[in-house]
Amino acid sequence: MEITIDQIYEFKACPLRYKLTEVDKVKKVFLNESNSLRKVILATLSYFYVNLHQGDLLSLEALKEKFTSLWYDKSKLLKIKFDDNENARKKELAAFSMLASFHRRQRFHPDKTVGVNVDFRIPIANDFFITGRIPVIRENSRGTEIVNFKTSTKRPTQFFMKTDMSITAQAIAYHSLFKREPDSIIMHHLKTAADLPVERVKQDYKRLYKSAQMMKKAMDEGWYYPLEGFHCDNCPVQNLCMEWR
Repeated sequence: MEITIDQIYEFKACPLRYKLTEVDKVKKVFLNESNSLRKVILATLSYFYVNLHQGDLLSLEALKEKFTSLWYDKSKLLKIKFDDNENARKKELAAFSMLASFHRRQRFHPDKTVGVNVDFRIPIANDFFITGRIPVIRENSRGTEIVNFKTSTKRPTQFFMKTDMSITAQAIAYHSLFKREPDSIIMHHLKTAADLPVERVKQDYKRLYKSAQMMKKAMDEGWYYPLEGFHCDNCPVQNLCMEWR
């Protein structure tokens, strides 16, 4: 079995919702505007870096066009659910502001990419793997660096930066691929254009492995219980949850 970091977070948020939507697939989960904004901005930056890695520095207008094509995608490829057109437009303008700040920096000092969208598969048990990708690996004055992008309005907290499982998985994957630790790991906060340094050590690796192993045990035992909380208000499987006994 293969599982992504997003799916681990989904399981931790509510095991029953995970089972109904990810295992049984009884209902599609549509992204709300905040989550969809993050996903579309990251997809746009991925598009930028794929081109940059091939030697093509895209214009800001090209980035905006890419974002808009994904944001208003009629085919619903990303399954975005807008509350209303006004909110959608506000978030679009917020995204343009972040992309403009990002592009301004890249225009004069483009990253020297080593790898873009580097896929990985981490073994947790004989038949259980965590899959994902490292968004960007670049070379700069700090050495070889893993870069992740955060779209939140506020800067990530120290707790989040210390425990973010995506970063931990990427650090493990980097070590597996290159047989050494990355020289640097950065969370780039797009809102403030700040590079926030992140560290990962073996104890952080152990935390991720233990979380994944406990999740596997729960799934093996069929412990798909409801975890009630504020997130229930927007849950797509409320009616099925209420029937759980």
